[in-house]
Parts: sequence; C-alpha cells; structure tokens
Amino acid sequence: MEATEQHLLLVDDEENVLHSLQRLLRKDGYVLHLANSVKQAFETLASQPVHVVLSDQRMPDQSGTEFLSKVKDLYPTTVRLMLSGYTEVSSVTDAINQGAIYKFLTKPWDEGQLRANIREAFQRYRIEAENIRLHRQVEEMNAELLQLNHVLEQQLYERNRRIDRDVSVVGVMQEMMDHVPLGLLGVDSEAEVICFNARANELLGNLAEQLPAELTAWVQDKLFEGVYPDSPTAFLIHGNAVQIEIKPMGQRSSSSGCLLLLQTIGGAS
Repeated sequence: MEATEQHLLLVDDEENVLHSLQRLLRKDGYVLHLANSVKQAFETLASQPVHVVLSDQRMPDQSGTEFLSKVKDLYPTTVRLMLSGYTEVSSVTDAINQGAIYKFLTKPWDEGQLRANIREAFQRYRIEAENIRLHRQVEEMNAELLQLNHVLEQQLYERNRRIDRDVSVVGVMQEMMDHVPLGLLGVDSEAEVICFNARANELLGNLAEQLPAELTAWVQDKLFEGVYPDSPTAFLIHGNAVQIEIKPMGQRSSSSGCLLLLQTIGGAS
C-alpha cells in the first residue's frame, strides 16, 4: 500500500477537532475523510477504502466504543483507534480486550505521538492485509493441490483398471492359445521367447522358454533378412520331427518379432 493510497477516516462531532486533526495529518500524505456523526462515518466506510479509523469516544448519537465495535464486525481489516478526553476506563478497556480498539489515545494529543501511532496503525493494516493475502494464497494452493490429488487418484484408478483389464485379456488370450491344436510360440525381435501355448510346451518341453541354438539361429536369420519361407521348415527336436512355419509380426500392429507355428510331421501328436 503506497502513501497515496492510505485512507484515514476521522470521526468527531466537534468540527474544530476534525479540522485541527486535518491540518495536522494532511502533511503525512493520507487521504483524509471527515465525519461529524456515526451515520456519516458509516456512509464513508461504505463508499471509500478506509484503512484506519480514528474516532472520538463521547458522541451524541453513539459512543466511540459502540461505533468501533460495529466497524470491527462490518470491516474487520480496518484498524481502529480511539481518541478521547474522557476517562471512561471500563468501557474503553472492554472494547480493547474484545479487539474493537487497537489503541486508545487521549485529548489533548501530543502531535508527534499521535502521528506515530497513526503510522503504526497503517503498518499494522499492511501486515494484516498481507497475512490475509498469504492465507488466501495458501487456501487457493491447497484447493489446487486437492484438485490435482483428485485428478491423480482418478488417473491412478483408470491406470489400475486398464492394467486389470489387460491382465484379464492376457489370461483370456493365453487360454485361447492353449486350445489351439498347433504349437504357438511368440518371439521378439531378438529371437527371445515371450509367450507360448500348451501345445508348444508339449512339443519343445523345457526348450519352450529357451529355443535350441539351431532354431534360434534360424529365427534370427529370418528376422534379420526379413524374408520368410512360404512353406514350413523341418527340425528334429527331442527326437521328434517338427515342422515350423514362421510368420512375421508388425504388419497390422505395433508389435515386432515373429510367430512360430509348430506341428509334428504329418500333423501327428
């Protein structure tokens, strides 16, 4: 808050007091608002961005403590000062204890002390306004974090749901492959086995997960050359003659490698 933006409301039913305060405080660069009644003071508060209120205690329509208590309720960020020549200690003390009055100053005032107290009141306003701004900023950040956390939780839920679905699909695909009478063997672009069905396991035994060297070399050659024979190729595996047909992957999907179709010679088991 710059000095030109410091709005000070002076409230006193005595015009000479208002003008004396006006002459004194004008030199400090405040935007001064004068009110000779509580009604006029509330009209000013409703229409102007008042930061500090300096009010007399003894006024005909309402006491200063009552007035400042209402100001506290309606404009809680406004800093409230009491200026009075009357020593109504109990009412003023209660108002101070309830937070309605920031400071109580007496008439006749000391000019230097009065100006210092008003400067301090504006400083207090700036600090409280900054605290409110920071508090709102923290609340907004917390709300954003809460929303982000909700989004992340939703994304995690969707990811887990997709994983569960994919696992289910893989299980279904594996069961479907196991019902196929041919041996099926999925091989990646490095000739490593990535999947096989029950029939392939029967034909290759414990070699299903790790192909024989001869078969691995043959698959690697076909993958490297990118040329695949039109007819099956015969291999002797575990003393059984097995014919293997190789099919490239990746023609209709993003997969790579190849699929090996295995069956015994003549289709016998």
